[in-house]
Amino acid sequence: MKKILILLLFPLFSLSQALEPNNTYIISSGSNEGYDRPRVVITANNSPFIIWSKATNPKSIKAKRWNGSDFGSVLDIVSADLMQTGFIGPEIAAKGDTVYLIFESLIHNNHVIYLKRSFDGGLTFSDTIRVSDNSHTNKFAMPNIAVREDGNPIISYMESTTAWTDWKQMVKSSADFGQTFSNAFDVSALAPGEPCDCCQSTMVTQGNDDVFLLFRNDESNIRNTYIAKSTDGGVTFTTTQDLDDVNWILNACPTSSPVGAVYNDSVMVIRRNGGTGVNELYKSNVQTSDLQKSYYTQVNEIGFAYQDKAEIAVSSDGFFVTVWEDNRNGVKECFYNIQLSNGKSEFNGVISDTSVFGHKTEPDIAEGGPYSSGNFSIVYTASTQQEVHFVFSALMLINSIDEAGSLNKKLIKSVDLLGREVVPKSNKPFINIYDDGSVKRQLIINN
Repeated sequence: MKKILILLLFPLFSLSQALEPNNTYIISSGSNEGYDRPRVVITANNSPFIIWSKATNPKSIKAKRWNGSDFGSVLDIVSADLMQTGFIGPEIAAKGDTVYLIFESLIHNNHVIYLKRSFDGGLTFSDTIRVSDNSHTNKFAMPNIAVREDGNPIISYMESTTAWTDWKQMVKSSADFGQTFSNAFDVSALAPGEPCDCCQSTMVTQGNDDVFLLFRNDESNIRNTYIAKSTDGGVTFTTTQDLDDVNWILNACPTSSPVGAVYNDSVMVIRRNGGTGVNELYKSNVQTSDLQKSYYTQVNEIGFAYQDKAEIAVSSDGFFVTVWEDNRNGVKECFYNIQLSNGKSEFNGVISDTSVFGHKTEPDIAEGGPYSSGNFSIVYTASTQQEVHFVFSALMLINSIDEAGSLNKKLIKSVDLLGREVVPKSNKPFINIYDDGSVKRQLIINN
């Protein structure tokens, strides 16, 4: 007699947050317009301001502004005569309609760090203001910039001898909106060894006094991420901490920067570490009071491929959104992760347009965007097409249907019900495929 075994599966339903990107805006196209390393900030009235580099001669830095319904015409904000240089940069920061641009110039043999500023949301910019010292004994490179609550800028950059040796991670602060700066402070002196000589530092600010510098260190080829704290607006720094549990020992420079975003009493720090043999992104929640971290885990564990070029932003209610590039699908795509401060990941997905063939690289993200402060604005380079792309999205509720009830899977890709790879859209069911062969049906509810 045959016996029939009936297995009843009870689906598990859960709600989490995801992004649903809008239609893609092509910001620039081709080598004549440039398409390298776009950056985005949000100015007054939730208006995105985007810059990018034209790497072919004549080199320049270009920009576009949101005009309320679309992006306006291209603005040339750094012309070829200023001799923009460096393999990392330029960078931009904003507070309301005050916009700061920082870049490295080859106008002097020892290189110069220049600032330009705008007080009308990026429509016009000032002449250059020298930030690095007027020195014949040092060279300067890899600048970055952040803005305090009062709208004043803080600048970080690398300093070396004229032979590109003995690197230092320097910080200067301004109290008059970038007209003058404090003396340079060597933050890297607080850590053993010296800073990684091709890794740009980044900064996180809280209020007017607390400034946190994130930099990659080099202690006998241990390439770990450090955080340093200032309590006087970036004029001096007093404490530092190594944030990595696994030492990344590498006899080369990884050209990879840590990034962070602050919410309440902690900084979420994202950085690449290859200490296990796999170049993955790691996350840690670091207390602003004593720089102690509460965990050290992967952002989106995949166990293979190559994750890098992370950037992060945080919503007003504490959702952290990280974007990065990796090559798990055979070409580079821009992925994103949404997580809470306790380290729990809400969702992983692709943010770049998968219908466009080729590599998508160098993403950047800012909180805010067209029509709503609750949006996130994202730019990236579609390098095969030689274009800069822009998308924006609000956080959307996701209704997950998990027949197997499995958790903590490693996402490979999302497909529609016909098996075609897709970027998830609201009110359209899709299937997430994981590295162990399991699948999860999901539906984004547009609330």
